[in-house]
Amino acid sequence: MILWMLAVVCGYFVKGVTGFANTLVVSSIMTFSAANADISPVELLLSVPTNLLMAWRNRREIDWRLCLPPLLMVLAGDAAGVLLLSRVDAAAVKLIFGGVLIGLGAEMLWRDWRGVKPGNGHPLLLFLLGTAAGVLSGLFGVGALLAAYFARVTEEDGAFKGSMCFIFATENLFRVAAYGMTGLLTLSTVRIAVQLAPCMCLGLWMGMRLCGRLDGRLVKRIVIVMLMISGASMLLTGL
Repeated sequence: MILWMLAVVCGYFVKGVTGFANTLVVSSIMTFSAANADISPVELLLSVPTNLLMAWRNRREIDWRLCLPPLLMVLAGDAAGVLLLSRVDAAAVKLIFGGVLIGLGAEMLWRDWRGVKPGNGHPLLLFLLGTAAGVLSGLFGVGALLAAYFARVTEEDGAFKGSMCFIFATENLFRVAAYGMTGLLTLSTVRIAVQLAPCMCLGLWMGMRLCGRLDGRLVKRIVIVMLMISGASMLLTGL
């Protein structure tokens, strides 16, 4: 349980700063002592209130026009996930998207260095990125590509976190229902999540407090670094 507590504090500290990557951090720490089937349902239950909180906190800055297309793709990806994963090589998909994330992170660092403002990308590229982000999040529960999409189309930190967390929260609630119907959510899972809730609150509070004191450009660079780490993690798990 001590390792669980450490993983949750670290994961939700990163969540408070960047708005995503909690699943990446928690899974990376816990994968040495627990199976993914045991980690995902607990982490999902902890994600729901944090995404709802961050979406509500930044609700006035959410751009609903940017939210709806990737939201529909996330839900479609969730619904089709089992079918697609049974017909494609999940490891190969992770290798491809891992490389894409690293490349996107490098390109975003270049754009930041050149001072290119968000939203100036080609509309077709943004559409393809948003579509791929929704499918990846729906299939694997990985929100890094979704973060890459919103980092390109939003300028303010509040709009970035609010829009992304609104989609995460909706997708989380969809998966809670799906997990409940398939028996992946048990009383034991709920009990562990309740026990870890204080750790989640502590990590999220510390991350949000720190984020409020950081320069917006620095936060954006932290987001880009986390995207590249997410890509590297997907490459490693796909190999």
